[in-house]
Amino acid sequence: MDSNILIISEKDQKAYLPYKYEDVKKIYENSDGKYNSIIEVIQSLYILPLKKFEKFSIARFREAFNLVLHKEKGSIFSAFDLAFELMFKYNLNPIIIAACRNLDELDIYLDCLEEDELFDFKCFEIRFEVSSNI
Repeated sequence: MDSNILIISEKDQKAYLPYKYEDVKKIYENSDGKYNSIIEVIQSLYILPLKKFEKFSIARFREAFNLVLHKEKGSIFSAFDLAFELMFKYNLNPIIIAACRNLDELDIYLDCLEEDELFDFKCFEIRFEVSSNI
């Protein structure tokens, strides 16, 4: 089953990235035994600790670089170019970059962010779960 929701959970200290079942299944089938199940693929690649994103500038750089190089199969030059461009974009949460499946989704998000119209972003839903210490 697909998950089209990004959940950033302060309560769990985890980010639950959106995924398509077809993509997860393909990763599992091509993993040469690295993963024992589809659930293990999801837990390993689509559920990330928030600590991974603590240093926002570095995380933005890393996630943009990985998006271009690994998800898009782009050149290292293109990966560095985007990574440096987004590194100091302080209003961009690096978890959003990690959640994007491709550059088109990231471009749509950046356009919505620039226009202050995030309600127009329809590629995936973004939910924040905050801890309540009341």
